[in-house]
Amino acid sequence: MKTFFKFAVALCAAPMLFATLTEEQRVQDFQTLASIYAKSYGPANWKLTSLGVNIFDIGPWLVRVKAAKSDLDYIQVAMEYVASFQDAHDTVYLTSNFFADLGFYCDLYDGKVVIDLVDRFALPKRTYPFVEGDEFVSLDGRPAIEIGREFAKLEGWGNPRAQLRWAIDKITYRSQASEPHAVELPDVSTVVIRRQSGALETYKITWSKTGLGIRNLGSAPTPGALAKGLTAGHDRPSRELEPPPPWEELPLWQRRYYDSIAMKMTAAKMRGRGRAGESEDGSSLEPSTLINFGGRNPIFDPPTGFVLRQGRNSSDRFYSGTYVFDGQRIGFLRIKDFATLTNTQLNQFSTEINFFNANTDGLVVDIMSNPGGNPCTANDFGKYLIPKGFNQIGLAFRPSLSLIAEYDAVASDLESLGAPSYYVINYRFLRDQLFNAFNNGRGMTGPLPICGSNLANYPDFPVTSAASAYQKPMIVLTDDFTTSAGDLFAAMIQDNKRAKLVGNRTAGAGGNVVDVSAGWWSETNATLTQSLMVRNESRAYPGTPASPFIENVGVRPDIELDYMTVANVVDRGKSFVDAFSKIIVAEIKASKP
Repeated sequence: MKTFFKFAVALCAAPMLFATLTEEQRVQDFQTLASIYAKSYGPANWKLTSLGVNIFDIGPWLVRVKAAKSDLDYIQVAMEYVASFQDAHDTVYLTSNFFADLGFYCDLYDGKVVIDLVDRFALPKRTYPFVEGDEFVSLDGRPAIEIGREFAKLEGWGNPRAQLRWAIDKITYRSQASEPHAVELPDVSTVVIRRQSGALETYKITWSKTGLGIRNLGSAPTPGALAKGLTAGHDRPSRELEPPPPWEELPLWQRRYYDSIAMKMTAAKMRGRGRAGESEDGSSLEPSTLINFGGRNPIFDPPTGFVLRQGRNSSDRFYSGTYVFDGQRIGFLRIKDFATLTNTQLNQFSTEINFFNANTDGLVVDIMSNPGGNPCTANDFGKYLIPKGFNQIGLAFRPSLSLIAEYDAVASDLESLGAPSYYVINYRFLRDQLFNAFNNGRGMTGPLPICGSNLANYPDFPVTSAASAYQKPMIVLTDDFTTSAGDLFAAMIQDNKRAKLVGNRTAGAGGNVVDVSAGWWSETNATLTQSLMVRNESRAYPGTPASPFIENVGVRPDIELDYMTVANVVDRGKSFVDAFSKIIVAEIKASKP
C-alpha cells in the first residue's frame, strides 16, 4: 500500500514537474516547422530575391528558441519566424479558444489609431461617450500605435500597411491563438482617448474574457527519456475541419474538383472576424472597415438615391443596386468573397449583369476587404464582367509528393464520378507538370492553368466569356485587404485591360494555401503557401524587382483613392463615394463619341 501511495503521489506531481516543454522539445518542434517550409513553401526563392528573407537560415531563430523563458515565449518566436516571410497566407496558430474583448475597435486612419466601431451594449454612451473618429492614444500607458507595431511582428502580410492594420485590430480584440500572451492581460485596463475636439479623456474598461487560457503546453517525455522513469505518452493533435460550403446542388465530380488542394486559397486567417457591435437598445450595428472583412455590405454608406436590388434578404449572395450621379445611371455590385458558387448563386449573378447591361451607363464593382476564396470563382465572375474572352492568372507550384498524389487522386476521382473528360485531362496534365518538375530537381513548375484551359494554347490560358457579359464602362474598387483570390481577380481585370482599378494596392497574397501541423510537442498548426500567382507580364514597382508575381507586390491601382481617413469614418464614406462616382462618370463620358 505504501509503495502504491508513493507511486500515486509521483503521478499526481508529474504535471507540476513537467508542465512546460523542455528546451529539446522546443528545438525539435521549431526544426519541424522550419523543415515543412523548406520542403514545400512555394515563394521561398522569391522571398530571398525580393525581400532578402532567407527562410532556410534558422540559426538566429534557434538561439531565440533556446533562450525562451516560457512556452508562450517559444510560440511567439515560432510566429515571428513565419511572419518574417511577409506572407499574408502563412502563420502559426496556438491551440486556444481564449478571447479578450475591450468593446471598441480600431483601424489606421490618417496614420493614427482611430476608433471606427463601439459596441454600445458593452460600453454605454452615458459612461463611455467617445465615438467613431476619436483617436485611441494609449493602453495601460503604452502608445496604441507602438502596441500595433509589436503585434505586426506576429503575422506577416505582403502589404506593409495591411500588416499594421491587421495588428491594430488586435489591440482591443485579442485571440490567444494568434497572440500567445493575451492571457496575461489585466482584468481592467486604462485607456486614453483623444476626442475630435482635441481633449484627452481617460477611462477604466474591463476586458470581457472568454475561453480557456493556455499558459504552458503540457508535459510529455522526449523519446529516449523513458530510462529515467518517465511514462507519459503523446498523441497526434486533432484539428477541427471547417464546414463544407453550401454547394449541395453541384454534382459530385464538381464538388471534388472544387475541393482539391489548388483551390484552397483562403486560410483560417483570411476568414471574416464575425464580429459586430450592438447599440444600447440591443439592435445590431453594421461593421465597418477591417471589421467588415468579407462582409456582404460595403464599408461605406450607399450614395444618395441608391436603389437596392440585392442585399436585403439573408439569401442574397451579393449587394447590388443603382443610383444616378451627374446625370449618369450607375450600377453598383459588391463581391464580398470568392467562395465556391452554387448554380443558383451564379444564376443570381447573371441576372444582375443582364439588368445592369439594360439599365446602366457604367458599373462600379467593389472587392474591398474581400478575403479571397476559390480562384475558379474569380474566373466565373470574370466571364460576366470581361467581354470577348480573357487570359486567367496561372499558378507556379513548389512540387512535393503530397501535391503530386493529390492531383493524381483528383484526376482518378473525377473520372470515376463521370466528370467531362476535359477536366480529367486537365488534372492529369497538371499532375505531369508537377511530377516532371519534382524529378528534374526544379524548384518550381512554370505557371499552370488551375481552373482549366484549352491545353492546345498552353502556356496561354484563355477563358471564354459569357454571351451576356457586361459591355459598358466599369471600375473596380480595391484596398489593402483585397486578398488572395481578390488579388487574382484584380490582376485579371488589369492584365486584360478591362477596367481601371481604383483604391489602394491589394494585399499581395499570391498563392494557394494548406493547413499543416507545426509541431507535435506544442500542438500548434500553421498555414503553408505552395505556389505563386503569375501575371501575364512582368511589372516593376519600387521596393521589389521586376517580376510577374503578385506575392508581396500586390496589384497596384490605376487611380489611387484612400478610404482610410478620419473624414470617411465620420461621414460614413461620403467623400469616398463621391470621388469614385466622379471617376466612373468620367469613364462613361470618355467612352461616348
